[in-house]
Amino acid sequence: MTETTQSLRTKIDRAKDLQSVVRTMKALAASNIGQYEKSVSALSDYYYTVELGLGLCFRKIAFMPAPQEGKAQKNTRLIGAVVFGSDQGLVGQFNDIITDYAVRELKALPGKAQVWAVGELVIHAWKMKACRLLDFIMCQIRLRQLPRL
Repeated sequence: MTETTQSLRTKIDRAKDLQSVVRTMKALAASNIGQYEKSVSALSDYYYTVELGLGLCFRKIAFMPAPQEGKAQKNTRLIGAVVFGSDQGLVGQFNDIITDYAVRELKALPGKAQVWAVGELVIHAWKMKACRLLDFIMCQIRLRQLPRL
């Protein structure tokens, strides 16, 4: 099993090439981790902004006390829901999935749902699916109609 100098040199060159590939893959992985960390940070900021905005919106709504147990309730109890979707495509089945989830959750609750659908595509998905399954009032909010802050 004697190997020639040439075959050993070839093996060494292949090992160097492999080392180069591994080094590149590690650099790409480190780069992706950095991007994911930035995404998490941006998402946290976005969540905080949405939380502040919703807090401001809901402060304007009059306080409604919870219904008293034991008293007869009408079947017209309103349940409020905000369904956030997208205004643009290229989000896969996001709008359909979020609509299916909202319909499923709202069907389990007694009363009539008042839904604020935010985003052009989720509005369309909501109209296609929820009309058959829920008794609801809908408020459509298209992102393009909102004023810039």
